[in-house]
Amino acid sequence: MADGKENKYAFPIYKEPQPATSEEELSYKQQAKTIESYQKRLKQMIQKTLEHKKTLPRTDLHAGRLNNKLLRYFTERNPRLFYKKQEPSSEIDAVFTLLVDCSASMFDKMDETKRGIVLFHEALKSVAVPHQIVGFWEDTNDATETSQPNYFNTVIPFQSSLRQESGPAIMQLEPEEDNRDGYAIRQMTKKMLHRSEAQKFLIVFSDGEPAAFGYEQNGIVDTSEAVIEARKRGIEVINVFLSNSEIEESQMKTIQDMYGKFSIFVPDVDQLPDVLYPLLKKLLHKSIG
Repeated sequence: MADGKENKYAFPIYKEPQPATSEEELSYKQQAKTIESYQKRLKQMIQKTLEHKKTLPRTDLHAGRLNNKLLRYFTERNPRLFYKKQEPSSEIDAVFTLLVDCSASMFDKMDETKRGIVLFHEALKSVAVPHQIVGFWEDTNDATETSQPNYFNTVIPFQSSLRQESGPAIMQLEPEEDNRDGYAIRQMTKKMLHRSEAQKFLIVFSDGEPAAFGYEQNGIVDTSEAVIEARKRGIEVINVFLSNSEIEESQMKTIQDMYGKFSIFVPDVDQLPDVLYPLLKKLLHKSIG
């Protein structure tokens, strides 16, 4: 999969999270406490749905396992002598990537964004859905016409996303510098294509249009192309647009130019868990096989 002509000189640098400090662990616990009720409701909803999807043993069939009422073979014209055992419960056959804009403009939204991301992480962990959480930015100081380093800080990798102790590293997401959104979406798409799950979701948390070295001119078009490519490959891409004030019509149009109708606008970032709860509920419900 190509990176797009606007990203000819961009290259990825993958960072690993540092071991969480005691301060980060405390902060994480506090955040997790505030979203606990949402997470519990989601878990209950999923468990109920899975229970309903179980099929009870079916009897009196023309094929299956032979039951012990063989006398009916002689007494009935068209006897149904077979039954089928209860099917195993369905599983959630899904995988998520949360891609978080770590550009400088996120400085007044990052704390609440992390709270929303904690909700996603705790909810997905509680219903055993693998996921990764990645912050992205471009290094403004080191970017030149022929070299544009793009950082990806994977605070929650797929392989440890379901571990009970995972989570506090989310607190290491911080506002950094520029954002080359189309390039970041392409990098995550490549990673997700290696996953075997039937449903693949890429949720992009951002607070505006892309801005990076030589990218302002065509960044919106490049991002839109990256989103279309991902969707063609079976990945559902959804944007969560974050704001601390009323969202202008021009901003909405820009975001919809990139993501189409799959954009969720959050005019008050304090309300992020209220917005994310129904989104997560809908996506998980859709993923139950």
